[in-house]
Amino acid sequence: MKQTLSILIISAILSSCGNSDQSKAIEQAKQVQNIVKQNTPGLIPTSEAGYFMKAKINGKDWVATAMIPNDNSNQRNVYGEKDGERITFDVWMKGAEAGKKSEFKEGNSAAYLPNNDEGMWDGLKGEMEITKVADNWVEGKFFFTATKEGSGNIEVTDGFFRIPQWKNK
Repeated sequence: MKQTLSILIISAILSSCGNSDQSKAIEQAKQVQNIVKQNTPGLIPTSEAGYFMKAKINGKDWVATAMIPNDNSNQRNVYGEKDGERITFDVWMKGAEAGKKSEFKEGNSAAYLPNNDEGMWDGLKGEMEITKVADNWVEGKFFFTATKEGSGNIEVTDGFFRIPQWKNK
């Protein structure tokens, strides 16, 4: 399912690249957002002791009110949502340990999705670091610069996340 969603998002972005017709790109972004919303499992409310994500978006504090529950796979999607505004990226769980870093770049990006019709902003510059693996939780910090052609940059800084850790059997 994750691969299908990723392919749909990437296809929409690539098909709009180089296209001067902004209305087509906006319409494609709306379609992608609707597909993602339809295929997103129920969200889990965040709490200080459970699922959690926070960051600063262009210097403004942002705290997710809900996150997507994770499964027992090695690649976990960290997805926080607040009033339709979303931050998302993947964490590779195999061999997860404190100090393990992952650079956001082509093929392993983060994304910021505002709660408007702008569509997805790609985070191809930044980093995620696992800071703690204990008590059935994995915690980490992250930052990235989100870009959108012709729209400038959005800085996502001082990010923190917590997701459950399951042992693969």
